[in-house]
Amino acid sequence: MNTNIKRNMIQVRLSDTEMKNFEAIKSTLNEKTNAATLRELVQLAPLVGKQSQEQVKHLLNTYDDLEAKVSALLWDSSNVTKNLNEIAHAANIAKNNDPANEDTWNWIIQQLKEIFLSINQLNQIGEQTKKFLKERLENNGNS
Repeated sequence: MNTNIKRNMIQVRLSDTEMKNFEAIKSTLNEKTNAATLRELVQLAPLVGKQSQEQVKHLLNTYDDLEAKVSALLWDSSNVTKNLNEIAHAANIAKNNDPANEDTWNWIIQQLKEIFLSINQLNQIGEQTKKFLKERLENNGNS
């Protein structure tokens, strides 16, 4: 019997994310079809030992952690920007309509103090993220 005849079929349902990842793999492997990509992956499978699989899982977990940290950082920075715009708007209204209103200026000063605390926290998160990236790059370079 000829073992090269393609008589076995595999069907797989993928989520949108999995499909996107598969398309990226297909592109990386320079394959034109899904079938050719799967065949190539089957050929590559013996090259992926248990240690390599653990490294890949570790990298995926690291990426997920990093993605969460960066998303939080971007969300926080967006909120700081919105708050600064609100404060600037209030300051312009106070300057034009009632420049002697002490309550308004006290509110603006209080809001600015809170913003500066948020900015300091963002700076700390940014430093932590840089440290995290540096450590991961060093660790993966030594693996």
